[in-house]
Parts: sequence; structure tokens; C-alpha cells
Amino acid sequence: MARASQVSAHNAASRGRALDLINFLQAAVQSGFGPFISVYLTAAHWTQKDIGFALSVGTIALMVSQVPAGAVIDAMRSRRFALALATIGLLFGALMMALAPTLPVVLVSQILHSFATSMSVPAIAALSLAVVGRREIGERMGRNARWGSIGNALAAAAMGWIGYSLSYRAVFVLAGLLALPAIAALGLLPPATPRHEHHAHRAQRLPLGALFRHRGLIVYAACALFFQLANAAMLPLVAAEMTKRSGNRATLIIAVAIVVPQIIVALFSPLIGRLAGVIGRKILLVIGFLALPARALAFAATAVPELVLPLQVLDGVAGAVFGVLTPIIAADISGDSGRFNLAMGIIGLAGGIGAAISTALAGTMADQWGTAYAFFGLAAAGASATLIAALAMPETSAQAPRRNQPTTPNSATPDLQARTMRRRNPPASRAR
Repeated sequence: MARASQVSAHNAASRGRALDLINFLQAAVQSGFGPFISVYLTAAHWTQKDIGFALSVGTIALMVSQVPAGAVIDAMRSRRFALALATIGLLFGALMMALAPTLPVVLVSQILHSFATSMSVPAIAALSLAVVGRREIGERMGRNARWGSIGNALAAAAMGWIGYSLSYRAVFVLAGLLALPAIAALGLLPPATPRHEHHAHRAQRLPLGALFRHRGLIVYAACALFFQLANAAMLPLVAAEMTKRSGNRATLIIAVAIVVPQIIVALFSPLIGRLAGVIGRKILLVIGFLALPARALAFAATAVPELVLPLQVLDGVAGAVFGVLTPIIAADISGDSGRFNLAMGIIGLAGGIGAAISTALAGTMADQWGTAYAFFGLAAAGASATLIAALAMPETSAQAPRRNQPTTPNSATPDLQARTMRRRNPPASRAR
């Protein structure tokens, strides 16, 4: 018995390390598609209008593909295969970008990258859920965020050095090469059990209407929209303000400002995952979302270089809470219905809409009334996200303490599933 327990613990540790490596490598591949695209295309003599158009196409493709990608993954037997396909898409997207920076090639690369990203993010979360189960999903998502942040930071530093030392094209070659070990790392995970494979078939039988009407999903999608509405444009506004105030130092300030939140995410994500299983999701959401209006108001009051780095700690807190809790809440809401990835896609779509509105709205406000008023607008969006989380978001954790909270059809996933099954299989007397 003791021997079997030791073997089980060893296997669990091995699977945990495999997931750590997968998250590290996936984040490293994604690093090549960040700010390096703008630098690469600018060096290729693209106009800012054409660069903006190409990036907008990628953003639209990412938003449009979120929900279909989630539905496709739910319908597939193997989450590993889904993630492998997504990684192959990232590989070809990176190599196409390196091949020729012409408008048609770049647009295809951006679309391919967007669709691959829409599959890879929920597929990683689904793999994690399959490996550790619901009881340990909080801590697992925290570890995912930690290793993703480490991979992103180290790969970005390496790509920056390679771009400076060799060429900007080499950045995308490196991103494509990193996809190869990312695919190979999937072989370290065991194949799906019959129980996990069965979820794909259940997804084909359960109706979508029950998921779309779930109160928790609707409210959290609204939280995601306002979160990204408040967060997406904040650092670009700070970068513009630093360029005016600090000249050549602005690049260094913003580079460090990007790294600081990654460090916070890496340090505190596992703790957030553990706390989510102890005190529930809702209180952590409210605490994390409070960092958004606080950060925006502080930047509105005084966006001086000396305060940028300390205030970016708040960005790390908000990002860690949102990044860790999103897949946990999606798992709570979907339960064993086989709709986990579809729920992730819906939340991702809402966040994408918020991000798209954020950059356009903040830019317009800054041009019309000044940067401070743009920060006030972002603070209002962050306050809205906080209020929605505090007043409307139900506690989705079955283990969380609840005070006088009645069980309603939309507040508990088991009830959602029971209602669905009753509709599919009515009692004999009613069926007749």
C-alpha cells in the first residue's frame, strides 16, 4: 500500500513538472509575437498606419476565434493533440513572419497566430484540469501562471538580445524553433484516461443554452470586459507620457515596467491559487480588481518616472488574480459538462472586446482632453469591474464558505447539470 502511494506521488510530481515545462515553453513561443512585431515592421519601413492595420487584423481574428476554438477543443478527444495543433500554428506563424515582411504574409501570420492562441490558452487549462482534478486546480493554475511568466520574461530578454545582436528577423526564427521543444514536451504527459475522453462526447449531447444562461458566466464575462477595458491601454498611455517626460530613458523605464508585473505574477500566483481553494474566488477577485482603479488614479495624479515601477506592482497583482482565477472559475461554471473550453472562449471574447475598446477610447480621450482624463476613464472602468465582482458575481467554489446563500438554478453547476439531464431524459410519466 505504501509502495503504491509512493508511486502515485511520484507520478503526480512528474506530471506537475511536465505541466511546468509546457507552460514555460508555450509562453516563450508567444513572446515573439509581442512588441517585437512593431519593431520588426518599423525596421522594414512600414508606416504606422500599416502596422496598426496588421495588428488590428490580428486582434479581430483573436476575438472572433475565441468561442469557436473553445467549442472545437471541447469536441476533441485529446487535449494534447489540440495543444500540439495550436503550437504548430504558432510555429508556422513565426516562420512566415520571418520569411518576408510583406502585407499579405504578415496578415496571414497574424491570423494564424490568433487562431493558435485561441486554442492554446484553453487547451493548457483543460490539460491541467485533466491532470490534477478539480480539488487541486487552484494551486495548479497558480503554478501555470508562475512558469508562464518566467518563460515570457526569459524569452523576451533572449529575443531582445538576439534582435539587437543579429537581426529582428532572428527573433521570429527563435520563436519558431522554440515551438519544437514545446511540442515535444507534450509527450511527457500521460495519454487521456477514458473518463477524460468521455467529456468530449458529453459536450456533443449537452445543450449550449444552459451554459449561456448561467449567471456566473454572464457576470464574469462582464468582469473580464471591464477588466481589460481598464487595463489594456494603461501601459501604452504610461509609455507615451514617459516618452514626453524622459526622452531616451523611456525605453528603459518601460522595459523594466513590463518585467515588474511578471515577477509579481511568478512570485504570488501559486499563493493565489491556494487561497482560492480556501477562502473562495469572489473575495480574491474584488481585492485584485481594486488594484486597477488605484493604479489608474495614481497615474492620473502624477505619472512621474519614479512612481512607474512601484505602481506596476499593482499591475502584477491584478494580472495574477485575473490570470489564475479565470480558468478556475470557468472550471467551476462548466463542471463536468464538457463545456470548459467553450466557457473559456466566451470569457476570452469578452476580454478581447474590452481590450479593443480600451486602446481606442483611451487614445481618443488623451487626444481630446489630456492623458490625466484618459487615466480617469480607465479608473472608472476598473471601478466598474470591481463593483460587478463585489455585487453581482456569485461565489462559484463549492468549498468556499457561504453565508445564508440559497441554492439557485444558476448558482451551482451540479444543479445546472441536473436540470439539463432532466430535460434530456424526462420521467416516464411525462415522456408519455
